[in-house]
Amino acid sequence: MEVFQSGGTTKFHLLEVSKKKGELVIMNRFLTDDLSILPQKVKKMIPLYLVYNTEGVITKRTHAGSTLKHRAAVENLFPGLNFENFYYQIVDLNPSSFISVCKKQELDALVDKIKSHKLALAGISLGTSVLVSIWDHVQDNTLYTNTDLIRREGNDIGGVTISKNTDPIQQTYTINGLVVANTDLLGFSGVVSFLSGNHGQESNFKETIVALENSFVSNRTFSVLLRVFISAILGILLVNFLIFNHYFEKTERIKTSLALDTENKKNLTFLREKVGEKERKVDAIISFSNSRTSFYLDRLALSTPESILFSEVQYSPLQKPVQTSKPILVHDNVILVLGSSSNSEDFSTWITGLETLDWVKKVETMDYDYKNNNSSEFKVQISVKDPKK
Repeated sequence: MEVFQSGGTTKFHLLEVSKKKGELVIMNRFLTDDLSILPQKVKKMIPLYLVYNTEGVITKRTHAGSTLKHRAAVENLFPGLNFENFYYQIVDLNPSSFISVCKKQELDALVDKIKSHKLALAGISLGTSVLVSIWDHVQDNTLYTNTDLIRREGNDIGGVTISKNTDPIQQTYTINGLVVANTDLLGFSGVVSFLSGNHGQESNFKETIVALENSFVSNRTFSVLLRVFISAILGILLVNFLIFNHYFEKTERIKTSLALDTENKKNLTFLREKVGEKERKVDAIISFSNSRTSFYLDRLALSTPESILFSEVQYSPLQKPVQTSKPILVHDNVILVLGSSSNSEDFSTWITGLETLDWVKKVETMDYDYKNNNSSEFKVQISVKDPKK
């Protein structure tokens, strides 16, 4: 992931690279200015290499022929630099070196944010230093990144210069047969750096990088071993279950065969009783003639104003939902009407009219809810007179 700034906004350019059959393949790329959405794009156990290349990173080149090395070279280019407050990284491109520095506070804050999102940070590089991992495999003398322009004269790597890219362009480079866009160049270099272990010649955060790599390896090893352990436990439990189930079923079959006659008689008697009960209930429900039911529904429809719409009409509705091994109970001589009304006065008049019908015993409004200013939902229970009496 390359972190850079464009138009005063910090950008996070994520490049997903997979290794297939010994070759690196670019799978996906993603650009955002919101770090919080990265966990949605990055799997927690996939290593994330950070290329920190914001405006807070300053890169300078040592003088040709300089014999100063490591910290002395940094002090020569950045006099008075407080190493307690700054990170530095050195890339050696003989006969010169490039030194990048940044404030520890800024980089540490970003690293803490990445860790807070449970991302597997596995390496860090400053500025364009990470390009050293692919330098020998690029034939072009001019390289464009998201923010920088790197030039070299032919094969003279001592003539390398780095400047800000003020005119962003779209460019591709061929690296060992893989075509890489210039916007992906630093991110891809970070992947190669992680795989090769080439993090530059010298830095004062090597221990941090080693700790990140060790933490990633440890967490990944633990995750793999945990999955193997869980799979083994589940496998053992499954085998035990299958063995137990086999013998349990065998035992149950023996027990069942011994008591088969008695159990069959009990079951047959029980089923006959249940079937008889259900038949009586069904007969009771359908005993009411179809013509009489049609009469009720016709009269109900004729009495209903246009402002009332029925959504459901139930005759002899269930007292409670049907349950296995439970008797079916219904409300005899009851019509349950559900619907909506767009006029409360029409609804009241309709209810009053229903109560005057000679076949109606009682009308109850079970529910009446206002959906909005123009419509209400209702549930009305109409008890009809028993025609047998």
